[in-house]
Amino acid sequence: MDPFSKKLFKELEQMQQQTGRMLRNMTIARMVPMDTGGWEPPVDIYEAEDEIYVYVDIAGVDRQNLQVTVDEQRLLIKGKRQLPAQASIACIHQLEIELGNFQRTVVLPSMVDVENTSSSYADGILVVRLPKRVKKGKVNIEIQPGE
Repeated sequence: MDPFSKKLFKELEQMQQQTGRMLRNMTIARMVPMDTGGWEPPVDIYEAEDEIYVYVDIAGVDRQNLQVTVDEQRLLIKGKRQLPAQASIACIHQLEIELGNFQRTVVLPSMVDVENTSSSYADGILVVRLPKRVKKGKVNIEIQPGE
């Protein structure tokens, strides 16, 4: 492949990545403010054979300011992000980091075992591991005599 074609393909690939980021940031949920006045962190969901992994991008959030709640079908992540105050700031040129309270509810792709759910938080990424609920086989139900 000639150098011009290589450069063209590389630029197209970069445009595709940038377009993907832009479209992810333009989801309706992120564009419309929540009733609580908060923001929603981006989430990735992966499914393995036996469990579901949820990754939440919450860089800068203190672990003490996080709350994770799960039921068999939904995961709720709440928290608050605050940046340290700088007394010497005289002018703001750009604001892109979302601050304050946030909340994100994720509908899970399958039922999960709530009792064995675990999470970890490192390098600004919250990882929630949700084992899938083991489906029970057939169950015989005893028929009681009616009254």
